[in-house]
Amino acid sequence: MKKVIAIFGGESTEHDISIITAVEALNASPYVGYKVYPVYVRDGVWYSSESMLDLRTFVDFEPKNHKKVALIGNELRYLKRGKWKLIDSIDCALLLTHGGVGESGELQGFLEISGVPYTSSDVSASALTMDKYQLKLALKDMKIGVIKGVKVENSELESLERIEKSLDYPVFCKPNAQGSSIGVGMAHNRDELIEKIALALQYDSAVLVEKGMEDFVEYNCAVVRSGETVHVSEVEKPLNAGDFLSFEDKYMDYTKTACLCKREFPAKINEELAREIRSTSCKVYERLHLKGVVRFDFIYKNRLYLNEINSIPGSLAHYLFANISYTDFLSMLIDEAIEVGNKKYAKFQSMVLGEGGIFK
Repeated sequence: MKKVIAIFGGESTEHDISIITAVEALNASPYVGYKVYPVYVRDGVWYSSESMLDLRTFVDFEPKNHKKVALIGNELRYLKRGKWKLIDSIDCALLLTHGGVGESGELQGFLEISGVPYTSSDVSASALTMDKYQLKLALKDMKIGVIKGVKVENSELESLERIEKSLDYPVFCKPNAQGSSIGVGMAHNRDELIEKIALALQYDSAVLVEKGMEDFVEYNCAVVRSGETVHVSEVEKPLNAGDFLSFEDKYMDYTKTACLCKREFPAKINEELAREIRSTSCKVYERLHLKGVVRFDFIYKNRLYLNEINSIPGSLAHYLFANISYTDFLSMLIDEAIEVGNKKYAKFQSMVLGEGGIFK
């Protein structure tokens, strides 16, 4: 039997969305041949209980009603009377953490140190996809179309002038290493630019300011690997009323369909554009050595731009793979993570601390 911890929550602006993803995944988790333990991270503490399969558990979360747990090496343990008791040895971590340290590489690094394989991209790839500006540079080097942007850390005159020298209004401001639904906004002049930078800085230490795109179309595509097979989804067209998908567009219209926004799927587009979106997604997935399921978000206006890469997408983007049940999809992610394992480092016996070393 494969023992799995499903980790969710964490310190992120997308904390609540992670809970929704987790409850959905936990209720769809495979049972034959698998044992899945929910692990909810809140204020730096890890909790677990069977009641976490119910979304209402998190409306007024009561820590005292759940076990405090910890991963010690590859062992999941719970705290009882001051002692850490063994629950199980863990074979894999199913990552359901959106944004923050759960998606940017820190959690992945901890799991590698602990010797636990996980269902997302590795430390370096996760860090790259989370840092929007560095990702933009990497994609440009790959000859992938991206929207021109400037990274700033304040709204002082020097920063404003640097933005205005590189970009024409309107411009779009967003936290550089967070999601793209919170702390974002369009600026049409310097006063609005100062305001939008200040808003974004509430959620991150740096802001990415991009050329504002109006009258554009958004498209999404997801990629996941299973053994030698790379599955590329059909193209999705999100439908929104404004210039960009807001937090409300994405998450406040939640339905039982698992897609968290109104959409057209498959997108009604010509075959050439669909092929370009799917081939670009696959190319970037392979070239950046991404793992697990990854969603690619595009903008189209006269040409195609790759806007963002989500290494742990909402609902794990399983709704983009209509021909695979969610249970089978989760099994595929877990099995692939266990098969690939974590990065292996060469060992070297230096003898510095051995006989004939510094203590000879």
